[in-house]
Amino acid sequence: MTHRGRGSRPAWPFRTLALTALAIALTACGGGGGGGGGGASFPLIPPSSGGSPSGNTPPPATQPPATQPDNATPEVPPPTCAAAVPAGAPLTAISSVQGTGHISPMANQAVTVRGVVVGDFQNTGSASVKLNGFFVQQLVPDADPLTSEGVFVYAPSGSTRVAVGDFVQVTGEVTEFGQTAGAGAKPDSITEIVGTGATALAISVCGSGVVVKPTQITLPVADESTLERYEGMLVEIAQPLAVTELFELGRYGQMVLSLNGRQFNPTNGNATATHAQNLLSRIMLDDGSSVSNPNPIPYLSAAGTEGTRRMGDTTQKITGILSHNFGAYRIQPTVAPVFAQANPRQPTAPVVGGSLKVASLNVLNYFTTFQDGTNSAGQTGQVCLLGTGVATDCRGANNLNEFKRQQAKIVAAIAGLDADVIGLMEIQNTDVATNDLLAALNAKVGANTYAAVNSGVFGTDAIKVDILYKPAKVQRVGNAVLPTGADLADYTAASGRPPLAQRFSVVGNNGGFWFVVNHLKSKGSCPTTGDVDQGQGCWNLARVKQAQALNSFVGKLKAMGTTGETDVLMMGDFNSYLLEDPTKQLEAAGNESLLKRMPAADRYTYVFGGETGALDHAYVSASLATQVNGVNVWHINSDEPTALDYNTDFTTDDRYAPTPFRASDHDPVLVGLNLAADAAVVEPIVSASIPASAKTGETYSMDITEATPGGATTLTSLTVDWGDGTAATTAAGTGAVTHTYAAPGTFSVMVTLTNSASQTATKTGNVNVTTTVVVLPPGPPDLFFSEYVEGSSNNKAIELYNPTASAIDLSLYAVKLYSNGATAATSTQALSGSLPPGGTIVLANSGATAAFKPAGTFDSGVANFNGDDALTLEKSGTVIDRIGQVGFDPGTEWKSANGASTLNQTLRRKPTIKSGDPNPGIAFDTATQWDSFPIDTSAGLGSHTVN
Repeated sequence: MTHRGRGSRPAWPFRTLALTALAIALTACGGGGGGGGGGASFPLIPPSSGGSPSGNTPPPATQPPATQPDNATPEVPPPTCAAAVPAGAPLTAISSVQGTGHISPMANQAVTVRGVVVGDFQNTGSASVKLNGFFVQQLVPDADPLTSEGVFVYAPSGSTRVAVGDFVQVTGEVTEFGQTAGAGAKPDSITEIVGTGATALAISVCGSGVVVKPTQITLPVADESTLERYEGMLVEIAQPLAVTELFELGRYGQMVLSLNGRQFNPTNGNATATHAQNLLSRIMLDDGSSVSNPNPIPYLSAAGTEGTRRMGDTTQKITGILSHNFGAYRIQPTVAPVFAQANPRQPTAPVVGGSLKVASLNVLNYFTTFQDGTNSAGQTGQVCLLGTGVATDCRGANNLNEFKRQQAKIVAAIAGLDADVIGLMEIQNTDVATNDLLAALNAKVGANTYAAVNSGVFGTDAIKVDILYKPAKVQRVGNAVLPTGADLADYTAASGRPPLAQRFSVVGNNGGFWFVVNHLKSKGSCPTTGDVDQGQGCWNLARVKQAQALNSFVGKLKAMGTTGETDVLMMGDFNSYLLEDPTKQLEAAGNESLLKRMPAADRYTYVFGGETGALDHAYVSASLATQVNGVNVWHINSDEPTALDYNTDFTTDDRYAPTPFRASDHDPVLVGLNLAADAAVVEPIVSASIPASAKTGETYSMDITEATPGGATTLTSLTVDWGDGTAATTAAGTGAVTHTYAAPGTFSVMVTLTNSASQTATKTGNVNVTTTVVVLPPGPPDLFFSEYVEGSSNNKAIELYNPTASAIDLSLYAVKLYSNGATAATSTQALSGSLPPGGTIVLANSGATAAFKPAGTFDSGVANFNGDDALTLEKSGTVIDRIGQVGFDPGTEWKSANGASTLNQTLRRKPTIKSGDPNPGIAFDTATQWDSFPIDTSAGLGSHTVN
């Protein structure tokens, strides 16, 4: 699945989930977090971004379980309490404070309550940060089963210390903390007692040693609000529970537990439970702390890098306080839970037998260009490019350090699979990334053990699929093949990622098959209308169309070449569970779903939202089905905590190890084949690296990397058609071939190899040729842009500065705005008047606040820009300065490696700059001439100096 941002976490919201940016300060009751494509328990509701009475800062969580009557009864007679009750805070039963609903009927009222401390989570300075308070429970339940007898007391530093079993009197104000904001938000706050300016918190310890038995609750619950009656109480679930979600264990110290083992996605075919029923059979286990990125990470099996906690591990009982906040009912443990490792790691890949082993693995955005603008070669100022040449954010490692960690894990996983042919998904759309991985892999397993099919850049996404193979075990029969025509259009319309096919034959008996690697549209980035989630994730209709296009493509593959090959193995990330419509399309075309040969409990490769299922599959044509020896999944990724991956952000307890475990978020699939002997088939192969861009009048070089005529045939011709109408170039063999384009445009380059048997092989690619821009040196000092403000809302302004020793006649000048890559100005501001030496003039958005309009400012439409727009300053029709690149849309911003950006920042011309940049048609680097300041910085407007 493609993931957003980094690509590392999946994310398609279920119908009942709303995943948004989560930011809230947690004080009263802590832990918990959500967001970013991880799991959810009970319907996850994003918390508000509002403040909190305390100042600790963790995020959301989830919800779950079931119930039995209150049985909190004292083991000894309740003690008395001689503490005075303030006149303005009457003695009140905790059950009256809680009421029968989610919100206290006494909110914002001063009260005094008495009860037993059943959970002590007071902080101990900075050494032990817990929840900054304690839970108190009244000894005798009231007669209403819908009211809770427990409540949280927010008792920050300096408050009276308490201990479990203390009988206390507490005076304070009733509040609700952590309520999610926004239309349609469900009540998810926790009722608490706090000190306020009007009512100071007062705690009196009246006795100790009082024992309260935990209230027994059971799963599943009748509905999501069943547990409200136990909020703040000591509870116990004495049912075997299994780990079903670990996405936020390392981030917030929480996991999701479920009844009757781990939960499967309803459309995977493992169980009859619906998604709604799954939600009612869960509980969140928190860690009793409000700390983000806990150190150590709780609940792992060991302290070192070998420690883990896997999906399916079990616990027989959990005891603690039932808390409700950030969209989840959760248990803050008062007794450390004990886990059994019911799902231990598989140290080696499962055995599938056969004479040939084929695998597929999603490599979780393996990019050799990083988010900090560097790449694996140590170059700076780099960007990631799509197949179309449009700049976009890199999706993989943040930097070289993370990349090395990622690479070590991916290499360990591939080496452990030891497959003869392996399909890759989510690798950067360039042979550079594939060859980098290939080199690292061969460095581990032996020189030249693996080779790549040299697929090049294809499709329009930043990632592609690719294929590695062992030349000692299989040989390629012809070039790698991409779909064409309607098959290509229908497949790539949704995701921009075409499938890749390669015909192989076994060294020895020539047994052949087509290997087709796929990556269908993900379930995330949901639209608001149209192809919305109707039970199979978003974009299901698009995936159905992709499956139909794949069937058509495979049908054509079977008839290709001088001899047809009907044995076809399709593998990859299909982003569809076993019983969903796209997979049914593939089976309806006569392909067998090999995962269905496996035991039902093992048919999974991925976990999302606490539900397990198979998104990665292997399908075989009817003729190949009888030659399949075995199929299995190596569960090295989906069962593992996210915190064990290669990332270094949010990592205070770094458990990284260069092992296969959590190398990706998808598990690899393995297929063992015993291929029947075939007659030898000869097909030529040609591969070439075709650069995607060129300049007119400059030498364009293309490298032919393979030119194999095949078998006993010889090379007859090897030509390159440049696509611009000029004569084709004849090449002698592999190596560089050059050409010079005379005019701009997009041209299709085709390399054609012909052998002595009159067979041909072709390799094509597009090159975008642009006009060579002559970079002019800076002219004499003249008016130039000195400040750029792209602030919040309409706070946008441009300052111009006169660096000369004389007054400037502004009537000669104009400022132009080019929006969203436009080549023609979308707004023009002619200037007028005179500007004295060292003077400035400010053009501001009419809606900007006063701080962005110093004296003499002009309201102007050219100050209606966004971070991806360009601006020019012209004198008598000639550009003398610019911000951005005219005719190019960078996506959202012009940005440099040092973080200077035209989006949500203020840029100020460096004081060493004394003239403008007259080159609007070339790349724009904000770092070379500009200093950056935080959003809405306006202090410099109306004044500027140069050195």
